[in-house]
Amino acid sequence: MLPNVYLMAAAVLAGAAGSAYVVTVVDRQEPAVASVVRVVDGETVEVREGDRVTAVRLVNVDAPAADECLYDESRKRLSELLPEGTQVAIAREGQLVGLSTRDGLVNARLIADGLAVPTVNGTRFLEQVKAADNAAAEGHKGLHSPEVPCTLPGQVKAITEAAAAVEAQPLKASKTELTVAADTAKTAITLVDQLGKPGGLTWDAVAPVDQTMLLAKVTKAVPTLYRKEAELRNVVKGLK
Repeated sequence: MLPNVYLMAAAVLAGAAGSAYVVTVVDRQEPAVASVVRVVDGETVEVREGDRVTAVRLVNVDAPAADECLYDESRKRLSELLPEGTQVAIAREGQLVGLSTRDGLVNARLIADGLAVPTVNGTRFLEQVKAADNAAAEGHKGLHSPEVPCTLPGQVKAITEAAAAVEAQPLKASKTELTVAADTAKTAITLVDQLGKPGGLTWDAVAPVDQTMLLAKVTKAVPTLYRKEAELRNVVKGLK
């Protein structure tokens, strides 16, 4: 069997007039079978094929890097999907791979949990991982969740909740309460500044139309945060 991803067979058919035609038949190579040695990160796995151990990278998967939101969770989840010794079918697409177990395509399952996002570095599994990403977004999972502080929805939720909290803070309160409220506004303003530099996986996980909606909420909250922090600081200064 040829080692290429596709097996190419050519047949030459002679016509009645002596002309020739080349017909190319393309056939996908059967997936190789391997066993998992260990998970390196959310998109890289070491597998054993025969006596050889190699690191393979998942096609169509962009998982958090070590300094990004949900890195540990992504790596842990992939380790749960691929425990040491798990038998996997490897479908190669260039230098990248799709890994499948009896439960399905691992690439798509990780994305369905919101712990990675699709990337267009292959076509064979692209529609499958896109569908998984849509399901994760609809279910507000992982990188799509407003309950996770480091995600884009989570940061926007923190900002808007802070604005609501400081707006509701009575000015007739203890110095400690007023200081805490002012600090809450300041922390939220810092988050706003960070959102002023978009990029990275937390942004990639959110559809452009949803990014616009989230940033509109931030824009609405910003004046309240600045106004209330200044107001609260002034009241604190006037207290003994």
